[in-house]
Amino acid sequence: MTQLVLTAKNLLDRFYGCEYRAHFLVKGVFDYQIDNANKSLFIEIIGCPGVGKSTLIDYMEEKELIKGLICTKLWATRLQRNNKIASAYTSILDYKIMSLEDERVRSRYLRHAIIPRAMDKYIENNKNPTVLLIDEGLFHHFKYEISDNWEQNKFIFSKLMEKRILVHMIARPEIIAERILKRYRETGNLLPYYKNKQECEIIEYCRKAQEKRKKVIRKFKTRGVPVLTINAEDSSQENTKYIDDFVKKKGQ
Repeated sequence: MTQLVLTAKNLLDRFYGCEYRAHFLVKGVFDYQIDNANKSLFIEIIGCPGVGKSTLIDYMEEKELIKGLICTKLWATRLQRNNKIASAYTSILDYKIMSLEDERVRSRYLRHAIIPRAMDKYIENNKNPTVLLIDEGLFHHFKYEISDNWEQNKFIFSKLMEKRILVHMIARPEIIAERILKRYRETGNLLPYYKNKQECEIIEYCRKAQEKRKKVIRKFKTRGVPVLTINAEDSSQENTKYIDDFVKKKGQ
């Protein structure tokens, strides 16, 4: 094998290694296909674990309404400087980490902030309006920290949330539990939240989780964050249409 081939192989291996690490930390980030957007937006799909977010996103990807963001682009963006965004995320993390004693848990929340912060920088640095659809974004990981600190840092958090649309998926707790257990029977996969729980316990967990999420979402809505609530019991086709209509109104 010639030196040139060896060099090319090493470079390719490094690229794939970088791509793999990026993919590991970039979960569910997609370019949303919208024509003539006048401003950049984040569409955050939120809801109780197991409600059907991934099913909806898979449908949208299949219909080519969204396409996966190249991981390495986002991975590289995290290193770029932006004082406003850095200040906002420092406020969130300082508040969150202060209440955590376990070092591993603290480290996990620091990792949770890497990609949302990179996405904020990516949007900020793009010259053309960009619309991203996200599964498990900033709101998913830090909704309570932002809500609790909003009044003390109105300017910071208003700027952070002004580009975001929340698409809130709901369903009857019984339906969520039924879907979770059906998936478990078919695949053997069960989300950590639901391990060692009977069906009635899963139903109760989903009921409480949805009520808690609804309360904090109402607070965000009163602060001007656009929220679209959709019923996961409706078809993916119907919900895609609701989202598309809502996003186009906000993006024009």
